[in-house]
Amino acid sequence: MPVRLMMTSCQSSTDVIALHGVDKRLVRRFRNFDVAPGEWEEFAADTSGALVGAKIARRYGWRPGEHVTLQELEGVSFTVRGIVQPRGSADDFLIYVDRSFLQQIEDELGLSHYVLVKAAPGVDAAALCRAIAEMPFTVQVTAQPEEALVTTILDQLADLVRLSRAVVGIVIVVLLIAVGNAISMATRDRFREFGVLRTLGFPRRAVAFMVIGEGTLQGLVGALAGCLVVQGLAWAGLIRSVATCAMTVDFLVGPRPWAVSLAVVTLAAALGCLLPAWSASRVDILRALRPEE
Repeated sequence: MPVRLMMTSCQSSTDVIALHGVDKRLVRRFRNFDVAPGEWEEFAADTSGALVGAKIARRYGWRPGEHVTLQELEGVSFTVRGIVQPRGSADDFLIYVDRSFLQQIEDELGLSHYVLVKAAPGVDAAALCRAIAEMPFTVQVTAQPEEALVTTILDQLADLVRLSRAVVGIVIVVLLIAVGNAISMATRDRFREFGVLRTLGFPRRAVAFMVIGEGTLQGLVGALAGCLVVQGLAWAGLIRSVATCAMTVDFLVGPRPWAVSLAVVTLAAALGCLLPAWSASRVDILRALRPEE
């Protein structure tokens, strides 16, 4: 089954919109669509009709029967004829339209981007791919099992995750340095107060814990504010998902990632306070209480 693909740019984007132009007579041999009764018939009968994944429909508030114009795709218009219920697959984010409809929009009749081939029972997928690749096509062809394509996509997403973790690690190091520098400046400005506390009998350990506690509290408040901002952006739909050129994954926002974030940032803030706390606990009492000239 030939498939025509039309999508927004997938370079560094978190909101990819993908239209798949398919042959309505053949597509159900390759995809099982869970739609409400009657929706498939309406989709099959409407040349400009579309089946829309449940998650992307919920993201934009689309309903069956609604006419949609996508300015992101040069004003492509279609009518939502059905909502594909979520199954935890890529279908949750895809928009299916008629292949000839999509070809006419782009003025490239007869041209498709890839072809789905359904292997007969018992046929080895790898052997079938080799046989297809050896056919005398007039264009270069790459044939691979669908599982291999999904694996490649997941590897791309894994690269994004690794990059994100590296960025987070750099941010944590910068946070540690920034908190340490801020607390160091604060302890230098307040060394007289620490001298008074030592004169009143406060042990060095208590002074050190005071400094660490202050810096840790600042880090915790900052982390909490950051989590609230990100949660608000997620609720507002400004942070939605991460995508490669063929698959979209929702961001999961919940108590566990927030708890981990708060714990990591708070720990980094506490570590950044260790050196200033040690300096504050070793303040020279006589020098601290000496009258300023």
